[in-house]
Amino acid sequence: MSTGPRPPISPPRRAQRAIVFAHYDRDGEFDPYVHHALAAYRPFAERLIVVSNSATRLPASLAAFVDDFLPRPNVGYDFAAWRDGLATLQPGDHDEVVCVNDSVYGPLFDLAPVFDDARVADAEVWGMVRSDQNTSRTGPRVPHLQSWFLAMRRPAIDSDAWSTFWRQVGPLPSKRDVVERYEIGFSASMAAAGFRVAALFDATQAPPATLREVWPHLSPRAPRRSWRLIRKSRRPSHNPSELTCWRLWDAGVPYLKVGLLRKNHYGLDVRHVLAELRRRSDFDLGLIDAHLRRCGQQTGDSSAAAGCGSDRPDQAAAGEANGPKTGRLVAGKPSRYNNMVVDRAAGGTCCPRSFLGRTS
Repeated sequence: MSTGPRPPISPPRRAQRAIVFAHYDRDGEFDPYVHHALAAYRPFAERLIVVSNSATRLPASLAAFVDDFLPRPNVGYDFAAWRDGLATLQPGDHDEVVCVNDSVYGPLFDLAPVFDDARVADAEVWGMVRSDQNTSRTGPRVPHLQSWFLAMRRPAIDSDAWSTFWRQVGPLPSKRDVVERYEIGFSASMAAAGFRVAALFDATQAPPATLREVWPHLSPRAPRRSWRLIRKSRRPSHNPSELTCWRLWDAGVPYLKVGLLRKNHYGLDVRHVLAELRRRSDFDLGLIDAHLRRCGQQTGDSSAAAGCGSDRPDQAAAGEANGPKTGRLVAGKPSRYNNMVVDRAAGGTCCPRSFLGRTS
């Protein structure tokens, strides 16, 4: 038997990965935060495809990052854009396909650990966040991957379930229908076909938001926003990407939802969110500020300029529902905020009487 030196072990073959990026901007522009995202995706993609529902040409500054640019009419939201981008891929050329969009800021930190994470290593279908939030509070709670980051591997991408799903993607009357049929339906159809579905952050296994977590976001100077946060955070089902973004960061999810800053559905203190992000990441917050200003907002402003950046009005569908309605405080009249108290020892933070005593 030979006792000579052993030949070096060959490293495992790198997965052949395609990334399909769905883009929409009311002005047909590629915002600087989108430039950042595409540059960050480039090292992880053998083929990087941009499908735009608004732009007619790719800026020269992105030519070095993007392999294929596909402009299309603004019909069908992101799923129709991904469908058209996936159709340009040759069967068998890739081991993994990732569908992403511009509804998030990021990556906020190194993306490499994401693709090697043990929590999703043996999943044929995986993503950043798994949620059971439905489009209505009365609807069934169905676990599914949030569609702003969907990754699929062999054998899923070679399956009949895969091809059947994408063949039936088409325009639907509203974004709610898209979520119910495509976002929730995709995970359900893949799971029904026997594929494992996993995520870096699984909200279906996470406890409810605690008072300790939301406390820094409460303020007597913003009673309507604070009460909205308290009320919504106590519901059994919510959007974890917008209510508890810090949990995502703890789990290694390197993104921040644009909607958290643009619409702020839950009533978080946006300045506190950005301060926490600054503490955790060296991401250029100027990209966020510049995008919000271009959309007619300032950092921390909860009003939204419809159609800018990640808001996607569809030519063949109704737009997103308006943000939460808030009441008005009128002197001398009962108010839903009358049950709120101020904790002077906590620097004037307000909370409802029913929340007192719940600290974990």
